[in-house]
Amino acid sequence: MKNKNNNDNEDMSEEDILKASEAYLTFVQRFGEYIKEMNPELWHRAREYAADFTKIKGVTIELVDKDESESDDKDNEHKNGAD
Repeated sequence: MKNKNNNDNEDMSEEDILKASEAYLTFVQRFGEYIKEMNPELWHRAREYAADFTKIKGVTIELVDKDESESDDKDNEHKNGAD
């Protein structure tokens, strides 16, 4: 959702911000699923890269692969930035 005045989010209502956030998260999820299906190796590399690249103080991103088993998540020996 693009702001009419091209100002950051100053003129957007809270409802518009929530809608835009939901749309963005849906896009990111579907885009990630597509990349994972088309090129799993690229998806894993991008996942690791993105997990370490938030640049927002106090925010940590944990990208979850819904296809991984819970036992994979508990394997602390082989964790990387995205696990």
